[in-house]
Amino acid sequence: MKMLRLGFLIAAVATLLIAVPGAASEASMQSSHSGDSSLRLIGPTSNKLGAAFEYTISGAAVSPANYVVAWEQFYPQSGCANTYAAESTRVFLPNTYGLTLFENKSVSHNYSIVEQFGADHVGKHGICAYLIDLATGDTYAYAGAFWTNHK
Repeated sequence: MKMLRLGFLIAAVATLLIAVPGAASEASMQSSHSGDSSLRLIGPTSNKLGAAFEYTISGAAVSPANYVVAWEQFYPQSGCANTYAAESTRVFLPNTYGLTLFENKSVSHNYSIVEQFGADHVGKHGICAYLIDLATGDTYAYAGAFWTNHK
């Protein structure tokens, strides 16, 4: 999915709140569970500058959990928030977190979503993903993973 411009990103978040060579030296896996719902992130922890790489968001969505939202943190601070509502407020602090919406997709049962990234900027970056009930915004599972792009 292509990166969205910040103006569109803010509108999208507001709407949601209301209603490779040398690419990976090792894999990172983070996951959480709430009830029978789950969310897991699998991807590299280190990438060579210019390399393409992937993160897989997967898990199980048990009703009322029905939607995955994921952001890239361009400026990771203290990790991912533990709820969708808390993470979504960070979009209004672009110079602090540099969030970019990467995924907002309806899911059900067992799901798997592959996100494409490019190691375009040196430094530490992260992905924060949330399995939510779209109607209420309640978080049923979340995970965060971080990687470093290097020369």
